[in-house]
Amino acid sequence: MASENTDNDTATIKDGILDLRPPKSGLVYQLLRLGLTYDHKDDSGETWCDYSRGVTATFTDRQATETVIADMDTKDAETITASRLATITEIKTWRSDGAED
Repeated sequence: MASENTDNDTATIKDGILDLRPPKSGLVYQLLRLGLTYDHKDDSGETWCDYSRGVTATFTDRQATETVIADMDTKDAETITASRLATITEIKTWRSDGAED
């Protein structure tokens, strides 16, 4: 069976398997890779979190090319593009590492 696009343009069906994984080039894939999970959506966009490390990521919609990554405790934040996010291997926060460094 050939690959078919479904109505949402992110899922594909190939050999009878529905693949709902996000594209590797997008923000959602990178956030999942770094351990964040979907939290909620409101008028300003989506918020993804990792409560154990105290980190949030917010972006306007699934087509966004950048996200704001923030430390929940210190409120320090950085705007990161999807391509730059792909090069990050770890996010350190006050909750994850404190004054260790």
